[in-house]
Amino acid sequence: MNKSISVREIALKILMIVNDGKERAHDILDKVIRSKNLSEQDRAFLTEIVYGTIRWCGNLDYIIAQFLKPAKLKKLEPEILEILRIGVYQIFYMNSTPNYAAVNESVNLVKEYGDLGASGLVNAVLRRTIRDEIIYPDLQKKPLNHISAKYSHPEWMVKRWLDRYGVEGTIQLCSANNLRPPLYIRTNTLKTSREELIESLKKDGVSTIASVNLSESIEITNLGSTIDRLSSYRNGLFQVQDESSMLIAHILDPKPGETVIDACSAPGGKSTHLAELMRNDGNIMSFDIDGQRLNLLKESCQRLGISIVQAIEADARQIDEETKADRILVDAPCSGLGVLRRRVEARWRRTPQQIQEFSQLQYNILNSVSSHVKNNGVLVYCTCTIEPEENQQVIEKFLKSHPEFHVQTAYAFLSDKLMQYDNIVTEEGYLQTYPHLHNMDGFFAVRMINASQTN
Repeated sequence: MNKSISVREIALKILMIVNDGKERAHDILDKVIRSKNLSEQDRAFLTEIVYGTIRWCGNLDYIIAQFLKPAKLKKLEPEILEILRIGVYQIFYMNSTPNYAAVNESVNLVKEYGDLGASGLVNAVLRRTIRDEIIYPDLQKKPLNHISAKYSHPEWMVKRWLDRYGVEGTIQLCSANNLRPPLYIRTNTLKTSREELIESLKKDGVSTIASVNLSESIEITNLGSTIDRLSSYRNGLFQVQDESSMLIAHILDPKPGETVIDACSAPGGKSTHLAELMRNDGNIMSFDIDGQRLNLLKESCQRLGISIVQAIEADARQIDEETKADRILVDAPCSGLGVLRRRVEARWRRTPQQIQEFSQLQYNILNSVSSHVKNNGVLVYCTCTIEPEENQQVIEKFLKSHPEFHVQTAYAFLSDKLMQYDNIVTEEGYLQTYPHLHNMDGFFAVRMINASQTN
């Protein structure tokens, strides 16, 4: 077996695990890369196939279905269908792989699994995808079916966005979700400056761009290795974090010496950012119900040199009633429809019903935690979704039942560069970022002040 086939076999095994619906592709891929001595080229090839095949799964299935009768498609073994997807992905989306290689290696992969009968089918289907034109539903007559098939998103999701953003906006959003997300890191200002960090990364062979959006943000344009192999990472000089996520700590705007609660904190990117903005002076109580993910927060704090974060394994709705904080962050559990380019499998796992379930959970957490905000204290609610039921509607319901809180516009906490986007803050003062408009993850955030006189 040659090396190229072995990498495809690894990809196939990862994809089969992801299809079981229990683990995230990123986590499995990370474990595999750490456990195998792969070259940089093989790591890149494996990552591309895994992420790309999952992102484009709906589109790949649509293409495959044009060359297989429904009855035969339905009877395909899961491994054979996945091999077809891998082959079609290489043909349509990987220019670095010649078509003949995509076909031959896919056929060989089928034979590795001992299904000689299916090898002829795989060979025929892949050759037809190369030779024959792929016909999509008419965009004008059937925009829902066209966008879902061509841009690889579930129809229920596309329908929601068509109703809000129209055809052009939905295509732009779906297209952005299919791109590889940019890699941003946050300078640990407790240990270094952004300029010094850039120089350190340069010595490690990492190409970077200093972001104009946030003073601590750096975009990595060419990593050349894995993050954890960099000396600057091991020495705690930075944390990986998307810029939209970095904005949340700035909107909370914590000050040194304050008491802060991060209600749903794991794995801790925002908690550690808050600590850096507080100059590691004060007290941050970071709650989460997932003890394993809290361990990631503890590890990050140790690496970054942060001592003011207290990781607490508990439901934020059960905070002791006597506990009061100057500022509280509720980074609520959500559908994650704003980070689909990063969580590649999420689009195929989410359901419309879950959006309603998250909405109720989000309100319950916000409602409970709000009682712990000191008078004139700050409460920030945020999600990594773009769905109104989880964002605006949760806040509207909360404000009706809590008139002591009022919204403070997010504009005051954004850089001049970000303020040039006339659509990054809503009329109500809410932050809302989009992948296709701001090249950031889709995040929502609202800053509220507790004006109660009896707190």
